[in-house]
Amino acid sequence: MSEPSSLPGPHARRERQRAFWREAYSADPVFFGEGESDFARWCLPILRAEPRVRTVVDLGCGYGRDTRFLSAGGFQVRGVDLSGFASSRAPGPDVPCEIVEADCLGFLERLPSGSLDAVYSNMFYNMDFSEAEHRALWVAVHRALRAGGLHLYSVRSTADPWYGRGRGIAPDIFEPPARGVPMHYFSEEYIRRLAAGRFEGVARVERREGEEEFPISLWYVAERNLGAAPTSAGPVRRGRRRPGR
Repeated sequence: MSEPSSLPGPHARRERQRAFWREAYSADPVFFGEGESDFARWCLPILRAEPRVRTVVDLGCGYGRDTRFLSAGGFQVRGVDLSGFASSRAPGPDVPCEIVEADCLGFLERLPSGSLDAVYSNMFYNMDFSEAEHRALWVAVHRALRAGGLHLYSVRSTADPWYGRGRGIAPDIFEPPARGVPMHYFSEEYIRRLAAGRFEGVARVERREGEEEFPISLWYVAERNLGAAPTSAGPVRRGRRRPGR
């Protein structure tokens, strides 16, 4: 039996996310730090080991720190973000990347099939997407990637010390007790379920990041596009909520 959900509608959630990140980035333009993320550094050798990888899209790129890092690494990178903050900070002439203000799902769905070599995202999928919305994103990523293309993403895990804190509003989605936005945490089984029939694993590790006062647990995931889509996505199953965020 699936657990009840008190998620607001998709439009209301996206507007809440947009407002939160615009305010956060306005208050601190380098909210996550000046340099690239640890996850981007983990991904770079994986991308460089694939001689056919040229075009990369960075979903939920924020203020573009990883977009610029991957571009400087020699890839043709487009960053996409709902907040519009990154697109207002034009890259310098020495960083040839494009940053677009757009809904990520809509952006992917407008791309020609098989037009990307890699899709990258750092904690973007932790937004309060329902499982149906995650499935739609995975379908769109699968379609936009060429066969053999890479899907690289990091997500907060259900082993995170913050998992379970605050109000549970849907399976594995919690609204923090203090100011913030709801977050969807990923189990290893959920990662496998989303990939089934579309992606095969290349690498997957669980890492601890953050300062002592705010430690977090992340999955780092690299998957390869299998090519032809499955004939059926199968039933949507719901995970069990565990105590504890």
